[in-house]
Amino acid sequence: MNEKDTWVEEPLEESTPKSSKKKFLEKSSSWLFLGLLIALLIIVVGAALGIPKGINDRLTLADTQAEPKIQSQLESAKLDFHEGRYQIALERLDWILEEMNAYLSEEQLAEVGDLYSQTLLELSTDGTPTPQPTPTPTITVYTPTPDLRGEEELFSLAQGQISDELWNEAIQTLESLRQKNLDYRTIQVDGMLYIALRNRGVKKILVDGSLEPGLYDLALAERFAPLDSQAEGFRTWTRLYLTGASYWGVDWAQAVYYFEQVYPALPNLRDGTNITAKERFRIAALEYAKQLLSIEDYCLAQEYFDKALQIGDDPQIQPTMQWVGEQCVQQTNAPTPTPEGPTPTLTPTLEGDLTEPTGEITEEKTVEP
Repeated sequence: MNEKDTWVEEPLEESTPKSSKKKFLEKSSSWLFLGLLIALLIIVVGAALGIPKGINDRLTLADTQAEPKIQSQLESAKLDFHEGRYQIALERLDWILEEMNAYLSEEQLAEVGDLYSQTLLELSTDGTPTPQPTPTPTITVYTPTPDLRGEEELFSLAQGQISDELWNEAIQTLESLRQKNLDYRTIQVDGMLYIALRNRGVKKILVDGSLEPGLYDLALAERFAPLDSQAEGFRTWTRLYLTGASYWGVDWAQAVYYFEQVYPALPNLRDGTNITAKERFRIAALEYAKQLLSIEDYCLAQEYFDKALQIGDDPQIQPTMQWVGEQCVQQTNAPTPTPEGPTPTLTPTLEGDLTEPTGEITEEKTVEP
């Protein structure tokens, strides 16, 4: 290789990378790519910083706008309830629960739930007479079957069953709904369960004579909302009846005590024996009067004979009653024995006042005329 060839090759090797770098920087597409990359980076950073703030602002605005609507509808529902417009009150509460549920506080949820249960109760009992006991209760056996219907269909079905006072069926439907979707219309379902359990418990107590199962239903209903005063009264009289029945044939005085409280309020209340509270008091009063005769307490015995005969006349008791009355009169008019020995007397003082009796025996002096 000659010297000229060597001199020509060296400049070519050094100038090739410089030329390539210069051509790359001079290309407009390269600058466009870098610009897009920088712009994208700015957008990403801005979104990361701005989106959370925007979301928070929108949520705050939604809360601010929702609160007056919730309070307005809730106050209107309360007014409708107190003025007897129960269906309108229920519609307002449904709107709150369906449209504003995400904005309700825990206190508001509890308040809406309580009012919802009370409104359903008034709708279910408004214009409906208090059920009366029947001589022979009808027992229906229900067999649960798998239910594959949707939540909305089950909810509508339960509403119809409650309107028709089919308490057993409504409870089964609502339980199926809960098994399918525990979070579906929680407040409404709770209120409907309260109504169904409360009314089924009252029916068991007043109509079927199933006192313990009725009390159990009322206890279950109380988990969803406080019992109303009427249901609470039924529960009180039922407990008194059961307590009195526990003394039956064992302690007639206690049996009389408890049934005397029950029968004026619920005379037809009964248990599985089909003996009403009124009849139980009559029998217990007669038995207690006989016990009083055995200890010769004739006047108190006469009192309980009278109470028993006021509930139901009994010709077999009339002769005994007459004799007891005579013995009471003799016992009342019998002379009271006087204590033996002298009686302390009062001694006049010089000032003319009487001193307190000292209990000492003093001789009475007779003043000669």
